[in-house]
Amino acid sequence: MFKGTKRIAAVMLFAVVTALALSGCMPMDGGGIDAGTGEGGGTAGGMMSFLPLILIVVVFYFILIRPQNKKNKQVQQMRSAIKRGDRITTIGGFIGKVIRVKEEVITIEVGSDKTRLDIMRWGISKKDDPSTAPKAGKETDEERAEKEEKPKQKPKKLEGPKKEKKQEPEEEDFDDEVDEDEDE
Repeated sequence: MFKGTKRIAAVMLFAVVTALALSGCMPMDGGGIDAGTGEGGGTAGGMMSFLPLILIVVVFYFILIRPQNKKNKQVQQMRSAIKRGDRITTIGGFIGKVIRVKEEVITIEVGSDKTRLDIMRWGISKKDDPSTAPKAGKETDEERAEKEEKPKQKPKKLEGPKKEKKQEPEEEDFDDEVDEDEDE
């Protein structure tokens, strides 16, 4: 959770330092004092130099921070709304049915042998719709009945032009000759 926030903060800090250096607010060559007159910049010039910095912060907020916060809020709401009987997918890729819900630990059933796993609430990736979730376990009685009703038909073989088999010349038995040489 904090990993993304730290990354955004680092990018923003880099952008602020870059904007300050480019706008002239950071002293780079003599403390920001005009060499010709010996006077510092006026207040109007100082305020205008902060304008790019403020613009960068606003752009970062609307492009990076706000959408990420919305997404985090939606995921948190989805995880808190998990109840018994829901089908979920974990971050690790397990798909299972919720059996028990406690504070932060959720027990799910996975696979056809109904193996039970305890996972943390933050380990839930998404809540699956019953219509799109893959069917786990055994087939229902209705599906079995449908399969039995359908007569099994053998596929017809396609027959093409028949090829004549070439007769191979008979092999001569060379073993007898070898045996004669060995006896000598």
